[in-house]
Amino acid sequence: MTENLKLANENLIQWGKTLEKRVEERTQELRGMQDYLLQSEKLRSLGKMAAGVAHEINNPLTSILINTHLMLEKLEKRHEFYENLSLIADETARCTQIVKGLLEFARQNPPQKTYTNINDLIERTTQLLENQASFQNVRIVKDLEPNLPAIKLDKNKIQQVLWNLLLNACEAMPKGGQLTISDTLSADKRFIEVRVADSGVGIPKENVNRLFDPFFTTKSSGTGLGLAVTYGIIQQHDGKIEVNSEVGRGTVFILSFPVEDHHEDSTHKGGTHE
Repeated sequence: MTENLKLANENLIQWGKTLEKRVEERTQELRGMQDYLLQSEKLRSLGKMAAGVAHEINNPLTSILINTHLMLEKLEKRHEFYENLSLIADETARCTQIVKGLLEFARQNPPQKTYTNINDLIERTTQLLENQASFQNVRIVKDLEPNLPAIKLDKNKIQQVLWNLLLNACEAMPKGGQLTISDTLSADKRFIEVRVADSGVGIPKENVNRLFDPFFTTKSSGTGLGLAVTYGIIQQHDGKIEVNSEVGRGTVFILSFPVEDHHEDSTHKGGTHE
């Protein structure tokens, strides 16, 4: 009887630990879902506001820029007002780019998805960036898994996401460093994961949770819309984006894209199946 009671007690303790673990896992899932919904609602509300603001100020900015250039054409470069007008033109052009970013953030046009080889897309994007002057001191390492299944993506939008993450990584390494981009199929074969890792300055812990907030930026210039747009694009693809960072050690962005069941000939080694 003593042995039976002891065994029953051990089973009860083990069951309690298992239940506690399951409750903790479920709580984390619910917390993640809540954060996702809050972020989605925040982006939706700010998108509507951004669209209204952008439309209101776009016309006056265009008028200022056109008239400033007309005056510059009539002035000689040594004129006392030439430098001031040039500054007005430059700053107005910068404002125009900010408005363009606002509209891009607000529109969130539906993605035009086709079955795509993610390796081809990564190769194409890195080739475009390798010729940029800012990448001259950056070593790019690609660790791409062959024979990944094709996934449904809007190639232009995902290239924009990759471009933005790679540029951010480069800017995080002002003295040079290593940029590693890799991909793999998840263990359950339900997702393709793409990782963009840099050996840069890293991001303070208090800023990591704010990275995808519109208008938040740690840069001296910029609108703070790049990662907010990136987050929206990943949402449109039913994917996930996560970030891990340590100050002085670098940052890793992890993208997850769902793998959909489709005809066998959609799985291929190269090219894009549309």
